[in-house]
Amino acid sequence: MPKIAELSGPAAFAYYVERMVLFFSTSFRHLPELIRREKIDLLVIDQVQYGGATIAEHLGIPFVSLANALLVNREDVIPPPVMLWPFDPSAAAIERNRKGWAGVDQAYAMLLPVVNEQRRAWDLPEYSSLLEDSFSPFAQICQQPRVLEFPRPQAPATLHLVGHLQDEHLSRDVPFPWERLDSRPLIYASCGTLQNRLEHVFRAIIEACAPVDAQTIIALGKDALSPEIFGAVPANIKLVPYTPQVELVRRASLCILDAGLNTTLDCLENGVPMVAIPIASEQPGIAMRIARLGAGTVVPLAEVSATSIGAAVQTVLTQHTYREAAQSAAREIANSTPPPRPSVSSSKFLH
Repeated sequence: MPKIAELSGPAAFAYYVERMVLFFSTSFRHLPELIRREKIDLLVIDQVQYGGATIAEHLGIPFVSLANALLVNREDVIPPPVMLWPFDPSAAAIERNRKGWAGVDQAYAMLLPVVNEQRRAWDLPEYSSLLEDSFSPFAQICQQPRVLEFPRPQAPATLHLVGHLQDEHLSRDVPFPWERLDSRPLIYASCGTLQNRLEHVFRAIIEACAPVDAQTIIALGKDALSPEIFGAVPANIKLVPYTPQVELVRRASLCILDAGLNTTLDCLENGVPMVAIPIASEQPGIAMRIARLGAGTVVPLAEVSATSIGAAVQTVLTQHTYREAAQSAAREIANSTPPPRPSVSSSKFLH
C-alpha cells in the first residue's frame, strides 16, 4: 500500500477510515454468498474489521473476535490506543481518556451510518456505536501477552490474552549476509511493513547509530525505500530491504522500531530492549506499554532527530534496567500457560 506507507498520525487514520468504507460495501455485497457456498460454521473476525459481526448475525453464524493488535475493549482507565498517553488511574487521567474515546467515536462517525444502512436492509437492529460490532459473546482472543497490557479491572471472562500468533517459518528463507556480522553489539532497526516510507526517520536512525560502537542493520521494507537514496552510509550501518527478523532480533542488543505489535513481541520474547518511534494507528498505545514495562524508551515522531534517537539509544544500551525488564518479560511469556487446544472437526472456518 504505497499511500499508507507515506502517512502518519491523523492522516494515516483518516486514510484507514476511507478504506474501511470501501471494505464495508465489498464485504456486505460478496461475503454472505461466499460463506454460504463454502458452508462455513464459524467466523474469526478482527476486532476492527467492522461489519463482520453484522454479517455473522445476518447469517446466524457464531463468531470469535480476534485482536491482531491492541485491544479496543473500552475501560475508562485505559487510554485509546491511538494516543501517546501513559497508564494513569487518577481521576484527571480518566476524564482525559473519556474525552479521547469520544474523539475516536467522532473519527469513526462516518462509518456507523454505512453499517446501520446494511443492518436495516437485513432487518437487524441498528447500532448506537461501532464497538457493538467488535466483541464476540463467546470468545475474544488477543495476541498481547498479559505482561504487555495495562491493568484491566473490567475485563470480561470471555477475554483471552494468548500471546504472539505467528509463523516463524515465514522469515527463515530470507537471504541475509550473516558473514557480515562480527562480535560487536547488534542494533536492529525496522519501521514495519506499512508506515515505512518516512525517509527522515531512517536518516535520523542512520545518523544516530553511526558513532555507536555497534553494527546496525536497518530494514527499509521490501517494497518501500531503496537503499540507494541514502547514498554512502557509515561502515557499521547496513541497509537491507527485508530481513529474517526473528533471527536478527535474537542476536540484537537493541531494537529501534515503530512499536508495531509483531516486532515488539519478537523483542519481548527474546529479552531485547527497545527504542520505540510510534508512527500511527495503535503504535502509540504499544509504545506506552513498552515504556510502562520498563523494556524501552519512546521517541515521539514529532521529536525525531539524530540527537533524540542517539540519546535514547545510549540510554537503553548503557542502563541495564531496560534489558533486565525485557528479559523479565521474556521469562514471563515463556512461563505462561498456553490455552487448551480445542478439538477441530472437519468444519470449515473463515478468518
